[in-house]
Amino acid sequence: MKTLSFFKNALLALLLLAAGPVFAQFRVIGYMPSWAGDVNSVQYSKLTHVNYAFLLPTATGGLQAIENPAKLQSLVATAHANGVKVLISVGGWNNGDDSAFESIGGNAGYRNTFVANLVNFANQYGLDGVDIDWEYPDAGTSANNYAALMQQLSTEMHSRSKLLTAAVVATGGAGVLNSVFGYVDFLNLMAYDANDFDHSTYDYATQSIGYWRGRGLPANKTVLGVPFYGRPSWESYAQLLARGASPNADVFNGVGYNGIPTIKSKTNLAFDQASGIMIWELSQDATGANSLLTAINQVVVQRTTTQPPTTAQAIPGTLQAESFSAQSGTQTEATTDTGGGLNVSYFDTGDWLDYRVNVATAGTYTVGFRVASATGGATLQLRNSSGTVLGSINVGNTGSWQSWQTVTVTVTLPAGVQTLRVHAAASTGCNLNWVSFAASSTPGFSRQLEAEAANVNNGMTVEACSDTGGGQDMGYIDAGDYLVWNAISFPTTGTYLLEYRVASGASGGTISADLNAGAIQLGNSSLPATGGWQTWTTVSKTVTVNAGTYNFGVYAQTGGYNLNWVRISKQGAARMAAPIKDGEVSSTTAKSLQAAELYPNPAIDMLYLSAEVPLAGSQYRILNTYGKPVASGSFAKGAVNVAELPAGIYTISIVTRDQQTTTRRFVK
Repeated sequence: MKTLSFFKNALLALLLLAAGPVFAQFRVIGYMPSWAGDVNSVQYSKLTHVNYAFLLPTATGGLQAIENPAKLQSLVATAHANGVKVLISVGGWNNGDDSAFESIGGNAGYRNTFVANLVNFANQYGLDGVDIDWEYPDAGTSANNYAALMQQLSTEMHSRSKLLTAAVVATGGAGVLNSVFGYVDFLNLMAYDANDFDHSTYDYATQSIGYWRGRGLPANKTVLGVPFYGRPSWESYAQLLARGASPNADVFNGVGYNGIPTIKSKTNLAFDQASGIMIWELSQDATGANSLLTAINQVVVQRTTTQPPTTAQAIPGTLQAESFSAQSGTQTEATTDTGGGLNVSYFDTGDWLDYRVNVATAGTYTVGFRVASATGGATLQLRNSSGTVLGSINVGNTGSWQSWQTVTVTVTLPAGVQTLRVHAAASTGCNLNWVSFAASSTPGFSRQLEAEAANVNNGMTVEACSDTGGGQDMGYIDAGDYLVWNAISFPTTGTYLLEYRVASGASGGTISADLNAGAIQLGNSSLPATGGWQTWTTVSKTVTVNAGTYNFGVYAQTGGYNLNWVRISKQGAARMAAPIKDGEVSSTTAKSLQAAELYPNPAIDMLYLSAEVPLAGSQYRILNTYGKPVASGSFAKGAVNVAELPAGIYTISIVTRDQQTTTRRFVK
């Protein structure tokens, strides 16, 4: 036994050494509050950094006495002995009072004093750096002062080989200028506290990363924050489990939290789109097999030791489920499906399979999933390496775990070698035998992006709209404002028509379009004066775009106009149909509804259905998993508010004004 243990330990050491350079790039950062937690109980082997919270500033640049200094000293000694860095976290929520930061930021003398005091404090305790938690600097003067302070700290900390980081809001961080990105080693995104219940969903995490990455924050400076507590009760994860909550769920008696599957999914998301995970906070974790830090570490170990295959699998073609390059949470077993072999089983919520593929030709593909389930209720997504959902399918109860059916979805893929992920967004159990890809013809492409439905809004204001179809538009647009719609697919390389629906009671202005936060510029368009803020006209521009999926943005080069929507149409393709008049039947409606796109799925608050015909005036009804109606009403430009629905799987049925019907399933 002793000899066996030696060889096991030696093998583990070799694996960790082999994975060392990769592991060092992925950060696992845990906050340790001065008022809670035992230094000796921390799982240091699963962390790269610990932030001691909080050191509070005074209004003139001084520092209040640190709470529990002996604990900080012990933390530094123990963490360093385990190869873990320690930073001091300065500020924090502090009951919403950031007046000391505002005072320091606005006074050069106070800034000098503050920076010097932090340097001395870091040296006194042997710290590896400083984490600034001025959580809510305002736009304008406050943002400029914040940037000046971070620039000064960057110079002093980096000249001493110490780290400078900051905790920032999940989205809407106008108080943090882009210049700050160059001053910090990384930003900790507080992707929690969104609201009282679903304060930290997986979707909110993707929104947070999308917001900061969309603004230009590099992936290697992006760290995703996760909570070890629930809301609205503010109980720790450990307390919730003690009351009977499941470690594999996210809801208990009206309290929303992150269980092990969601924490693992977020860690994988951080691997794909960021460079680390931040935890608030370590003392709230459970012990043993239910530890969330252990769940994070399991993903870290799996992602840093799994090597992808040396050859990519060809598309068009069929991927056997067991031929994955990496996976999380699944097992393989013998299958009785035609052809025999193996299938992947235990495909539950948050589990995923990665495949290294080589797409021969960019274009549209029909993807078939060979699935079986004795329970049903599974939603499988096909994602790219950036986490963008390319397509989604629903798996019903097929009768048994070896009763096989094929379900299909159409997706657009760029050419070349890439990684595709089959992700279980929600599942009560599903088996997968294979995934097939068959080239399909590309239909006429035209997609209308409603301004108020943008994933990112910087500076614009939603207002009621009197344009055809009603609904809302974006107003009060000033120079520098912008909108971003995530994951917009251009099915083929070629010429596209951009159309802006605008109104101006002033002299008009200039708008530009771009892809992936300005990486690809699509040029400017001049917008005319229309004679009123609700007098609408359409301005067009022709652009050339390579096939692929992008974050599509519009930027106000100058202000002075309102924006209702942006339409993207493939040149030579049919334009979107005109609004249907009462009593008029469109012969293309049924076909358009079959190709309609429901997004985002899973949904958070608003659910959109994009189709080639307007849906305003259509009726909808939402059913829960028991077939009971839980919501109904009329569409407002293809949008439904689902914010009040509890988490679960739903079916939405839409009936248009010419009595065409379609149904879709979605996850909330």
